[in-house]
Amino acid sequence: MNAQSRAAVPARDAAGIPSAPIGAAIQASSAPRASGWHGALKRARVALKVPLMHALSALAVMGLDASACSVEDLADFTPRRILLIRSDRIGDLLCSTPLVAALHQRWPQAEMTLVGGPKNRALAPLLPYLRRGPDFRRDPAAWLHLAAWLPRQRFDLAVSLRSEVLSGAFIAAASRAPVRMAAQASPRTSPAFTVFAGPNDPHQTRRYWNAARNLGAHLPDGPPHPLIELPPDHDALAGSILHALEVPDHAIKVGVAIPARGDRRHRRRAWPHEELLGTVRDLVDRGIEVLLAPGNPSERAEAEQVLRAIPAARLLPALPLGQLAAVQRRMDAWIGTSSGLLHLASAVGTPTLAIGTAALARSWAPLGPLHRQVCADDPAQITAARVSDALFALLAENTRRAAHPAVAG
Repeated sequence: MNAQSRAAVPARDAAGIPSAPIGAAIQASSAPRASGWHGALKRARVALKVPLMHALSALAVMGLDASACSVEDLADFTPRRILLIRSDRIGDLLCSTPLVAALHQRWPQAEMTLVGGPKNRALAPLLPYLRRGPDFRRDPAAWLHLAAWLPRQRFDLAVSLRSEVLSGAFIAAASRAPVRMAAQASPRTSPAFTVFAGPNDPHQTRRYWNAARNLGAHLPDGPPHPLIELPPDHDALAGSILHALEVPDHAIKVGVAIPARGDRRHRRRAWPHEELLGTVRDLVDRGIEVLLAPGNPSERAEAEQVLRAIPAARLLPALPLGQLAAVQRRMDAWIGTSSGLLHLASAVGTPTLAIGTAALARSWAPLGPLHRQVCADDPAQITAARVSDALFALLAENTRRAAHPAVAG
């Protein structure tokens, strides 16, 4: 790796948490700011969008108590029913789980209900203290159903787990909850909320971790990471799955997530199929047990294509999210773009190698010494050689830490 690709070591706060989310292999460069007419159009759209969202958020809570309060003001507040709102994907909900866990710790007797999106429904079994409310979808019929359902629930506290989106502000307002919380203040939606759990932070996981600490949560040692609960029988299930795939117990096991390519946004983040193929071939040639992990039928088709070219690789079966997390926990490393599976691996303590842009890594990459990133302004520039080199450096570092925990810590 050349000098331009090396990242500075991030400063740390008193708790040992990196004060900047740039991992050990993020490039110092970032994507250039959009210029020309496209950049001007984007800036004009933002200039109009933010005040419009602000006004709509204020309009949504007309007639409700909008008195601002602090977390300290909630000392005598004992909600019986709490509404959580997170309408995007699995990885997004995973990053916000520290705040979810903090709310449960602070008010363990409260009934907590999640209004989520269809894509993050699969995470519900790993948050067993949550009830599942109606799924949020953007079609008018779903909105009408939700708007009719919410007031009947008599929520005492509504929490938007993503402060920047208008849907969270609208759902919180429609719940008629007297106290409405957001993870952080956003100029787009702040009028809809009465209390903010934490400070602004561009890194998603650290944002919710700090908010959880502000609520007085007892958090695990180490850097911020998603918090889930695996059923106790899942470790044995994971062993059975790996045994069925004929993966030796003593082998070094690395999971490789097939990148999503279903839409333009994900295609921009994905590394090329040829480099994915080259990475798998290199790892297999070096004696690594590679387990391919597709997330949908098109990704499974790509995984099968890799398997035809490299029969020594393994293809994970379609698994419920909890069982997949248990399999990930038995792996030595996980490779993938920023996705739900990458954050799931981080949640169970598996070292990760994130592939993508530096800008994406600054907001989403798993934090701490167990995790590294391989970045480029265009992920198509990320070669198999760079990925392999970064993976073996990560494995070597984690072997050193396991052998000398006192020194490594």
